[in-house]
Amino acid sequence: MKGGEEQRGGRPLPADEVLILLTDVLLRYLEQLKDARAAGENSFLYGEQTAYTECLEWIGLWEHAAEHGIDFDIEKRYPL
Repeated sequence: MKGGEEQRGGRPLPADEVLILLTDVLLRYLEQLKDARAAGENSFLYGEQTAYTECLEWIGLWEHAAEHGIDFDIEKRYPL
């Protein structure tokens, strides 16, 4: 997890900052995997997309989700 340590400078972050960083990473990954279903529902890529979408849906329950870019229907933007 060296990349995360470099990004945060080795210091613990408040939960809201972690959620913001995680949201950014998940959105970036989901954009890259938009067409994963074409690889087949049993493919690793589709499994990745499913897991990232589910994580983003949980973050969408956060009271500040809309303020940080999760103000849309996740399953419509990233259909499974």
